Amino acid sequence: MPSTQIVPLVVLAAYMLLSVGIGVYASRKQKSGTAKEYLTGGGGVGFWINGFAIFAAFATGGTMLGNIGLSYAGGWGYITAYNAGVAVGYLLTTFFLAKTLRNMNVSTVPEFIKARFKNKGLNIIVPIVIVVTLVAYLVAQMKVGGMIGERLFGIPYTWSVILIGLVYIFYTFIGGMKAVTLTDFMQGLLMIAVIVATGAIALSTNGGGIDSYQLAQELRPQWTAGGDDTPFPFVAYVGGFLVWATVNAVLPHTVMRLFAAKTERTGRASLSLGLGLYVLTGILTCVAVVASTIIITGGGDLENADEVFLIFLENVPNWLMAVAFAGIFAAVMSSVSAMLLGLSAAFSYDFLGEVRPNMSDSAKRSATKWGVLVFGIITLLLSMNPPALLTLLYTAAMGLLASALFFPTILGVWWKRMNSVGALVGAIAGGASYLVLLWGFSLPALSQILISLPISLVACIVGSLVTKPPTAKDLHRISIAHEREYTDADAAAAEATFGR
Repeated sequence: MPSTQIVPLVVLAAYMLLSVGIGVYASRKQKSGTAKEYLTGGGGVGFWINGFAIFAAFATGGTMLGNIGLSYAGGWGYITAYNAGVAVGYLLTTFFLAKTLRNMNVSTVPEFIKARFKNKGLNIIVPIVIVVTLVAYLVAQMKVGGMIGERLFGIPYTWSVILIGLVYIFYTFIGGMKAVTLTDFMQGLLMIAVIVATGAIALSTNGGGIDSYQLAQELRPQWTAGGDDTPFPFVAYVGGFLVWATVNAVLPHTVMRLFAAKTERTGRASLSLGLGLYVLTGILTCVAVVASTIIITGGGDLENADEVFLIFLENVPNWLMAVAFAGIFAAVMSSVSAMLLGLSAAFSYDFLGEVRPNMSDSAKRSATKWGVLVFGIITLLLSMNPPALLTLLYTAAMGLLASALFFPTILGVWWKRMNSVGALVGAIAGGASYLVLLWGFSLPALSQILISLPISLVACIVGSLVTKPPTAKDLHRISIAHEREYTDADAAAAEATFGR
């Protein structure tokens, strides 16, 4: 093995062992043994840990490789729209959803939908939509890990994917949300360290700052081109913005962090910290690192744009390259572990809980744990031959999730007239129209949501207005959640007043 590979291998091995150790620690710290504790970590997560965990879960392998590659290949237009959408999505979640969702005292997004609307059809459709979209998201992230192992160590892509899968499936399986949160915190710290260090090098070479940026513009004019010279049509940029501005409100591995926080206020503050870290990441990677890489490559087109960051790392000190590769593995594992837990929860806790309403809590916990194992293996198999351009893949999947669930969720929180019929037809109309537009029409990338999202909104409003309004019983829990946390005493009072 070349000496340049020894340090990266040692750092990576230490990182993997630490992740496994955290999983074992989290498993031993679980107290009640309930399904809710497994999915939320028992609550009580503080500001700093939750904030870095939120950042780590969202700053995926796609952020560290896919977005950098898309910035190089697709230019500023899309990457600006993407990051602006993420920022708006965080703000929407922080100021319009966090308090109420946290106060609903639920564990997952589908559980909120179930508590708010009490519609059997909706309770089956929502987990299925989440399962389908998160599988696509997971496949995109696993591709990153395979690329890293192949490029750094010469390990075949397939075995690299398997190695990552074994580690993150193990600690998620045994430790649940507590393990995911603690590992995400560690991974978030590592990722920020990598981004700051590589960003500093990018800003200090080739004249640094503005000089480097201007040279990159000269070598690759389409990188910052506007108007008709952009690689994608304008509607694709608007679609990319809209996808990420709306999907954060319903993205399980983001929303579930609110349920893990100590308080509603801690949850909202954690979202703000996660957003700040994400903005820093976007500036240093998609601008500074890409500009430096354009200078390294001479501005030419690359066969695989997802390898832009890897090309940059070949020109940094060996110790930093070692830490950086561990940071990319951290980005992959922090996102896939959180998404895998959300995926398993959607199927085992929400879908099976609806199909088999008499499942005991211990059975739900067991089903969720084994769901982590089963879905982990499924995504491993699907990751063996993934498509190119990571960011476009998982953004398309997120478009389906947003089209189906954004308006049923946000109107369910803020519009008292919204009823179960409106939510059901809104979810079906939004999701179905998105898929028809995606597969049945030749539209610009990511533009489908510009049509499907308004369709969902209209369906929600019309479906609610032409049918009976929700009853006082239907609105009891959400009304309390706007003021304070819904408790077991409130549930008992509701049962005494309205019956089961």
